[in-house]
Amino acid sequence: MLPPIFVITGPPAAGKSTISRELMQRFEFGIHIPVDDLREWVVSGIAHPIDWSEETTRQFSLAEQSAADLAIRYNDSGFAVAIDHCCGPPTLDDLIASRFEGRQVVKVVILPSLEVNLQRNRDRTGKNFDPELLTQSIHRLYPLYASANLPALGWNVLENSGSCAAETSDKLLSLTESNLSAQ
Repeated sequence: MLPPIFVITGPPAAGKSTISRELMQRFEFGIHIPVDDLREWVVSGIAHPIDWSEETTRQFSLAEQSAADLAIRYNDSGFAVAIDHCCGPPTLDDLIASRFEGRQVVKVVILPSLEVNLQRNRDRTGKNFDPELLTQSIHRLYPLYASANLPALGWNVLENSGSCAAETSDKLLSLTESNLSAQ
């Protein structure tokens, strides 16, 4: 049996990338695929999400499909995979259904409290833009991730306000064992 593919989402600055990297270190072979990194490979003509357009939608779709292609290739070679993407669960459910049939998929929403999420965004470093630009997006997207129906759709919602990446990864691995034994 192939190792799992984790699809990890949540609002900007929730901790998706940090947790994905930590989680993948727990496997003998693990790869972290951040969809934003794939989008940023565009050298000319990149469409940024701050000014959303049809081109932004197209480029996000290309990056999502490319992440799925990479995930399948690595998973077929025995790697656990963590795809990290700030995208709504309905879009990700469509991607999972169309690309990962027959694979072990663990769907995860990382969701600190709104206050912690906003503080993490303010504390961010290493971005090639001012993270304050994401504050409005966090406020707009947060209710989508806090939706009460996500667990009914198979999404594991992990509140990580007071947890470090290692603790959240431990919780996620515990949930994974339960999820995979039920599949």
